[in-house]
Amino acid sequence: MISILHVVVKIQKISTVVAYPTIPIIFLGGINPDRTPLYDTMGLAVTNMDETTRTETTVESTEDKDISPIKFLLDKQELTGLRGKQIIESVKSLMEKNNIKAKIKIKSNNYGIFSGSSDSGLAALFIALNDVFDLKYSKDDILRYSMKGSESAGRSLYGGLTLTLVNEKPLKVIQLASEEDLNRIKLFSVPFQYDSRISADEIHAGIIKNPQFPERVKQIPNWVDRIKKALKNDELVELLKTAEENIQNAHELLEGINISVRKPDMLRLCGQVTQMRREKIEAYYLIGGGNLVTIATIDTFAKTVTKYLSKYQWKYYEFKVASAPKIIKSQTL
Repeated sequence: MISILHVVVKIQKISTVVAYPTIPIIFLGGINPDRTPLYDTMGLAVTNMDETTRTETTVESTEDKDISPIKFLLDKQELTGLRGKQIIESVKSLMEKNNIKAKIKIKSNNYGIFSGSSDSGLAALFIALNDVFDLKYSKDDILRYSMKGSESAGRSLYGGLTLTLVNEKPLKVIQLASEEDLNRIKLFSVPFQYDSRISADEIHAGIIKNPQFPERVKQIPNWVDRIKKALKNDELVELLKTAEENIQNAHELLEGINISVRKPDMLRLCGQVTQMRREKIEAYYLIGGGNLVTIATIDTFAKTVTKYLSKYQWKYYEFKVASAPKIIKSQTL
């Protein structure tokens, strides 16, 4: 008698994606319960000059009879906490909607990121899932899932300079300018070492308590229009000037309710950037919610700015505007 051995081969797929962190142009402060912003915002995807500042995420998928518990390691540590739970639930939601039954392993690592890693992490994750499951989702589709873990993930997902339109139904993110369009913008990031940082949720919950917050919301369309006009006219200095004005307003509202992202040393650097302008050096500061100040200028003033920073012994890292995420590995085993 001849016995026949049936071997079941489970298909395994692997995808690795790199995405880039972000900094604000229109500061995002205040969100709805579904984590969508309360008003239109803008941001830049950024990286260092050799593009090694990045999030790199690998998703391994093996066919299974059901959706197995998802194993997710972030910087070699198990993903935990409320935000971690939200991300895992978003991944499960994607799989359930598409009737995907598989065992999933996710490894995500941040390299050289001082701030904005949530955006790049969520963008890389869902680009990788889209690839590994061969869903052929558009970026607009991917955005719905990525924003459940990071309200500004669209900045990294689309790359370059983006505008998030909250009154569109559904919410929409558009790229206003690519990294090539903005190659004259030069960025010098100065990180600060503090024991802790204020969380995004603390910022969102806090800023809306300032009595001046409604006035900020009223001014948002004006700031957006000024930036769009500056971009259209290739007036990059005006773009950066408007961005700093908006960001300064946001931090002043936070400081008005005793939430200080800008610590004394950060404020000292901001003061020196203001002094640069008195000396006819067109430089502006961009600050999100982390312990990082990015000095933004254009190529005309870049060398002068670096000399100024070195003169006052600020340790800086040269950055540039970054692209959308890239799939660097995609294979079926």
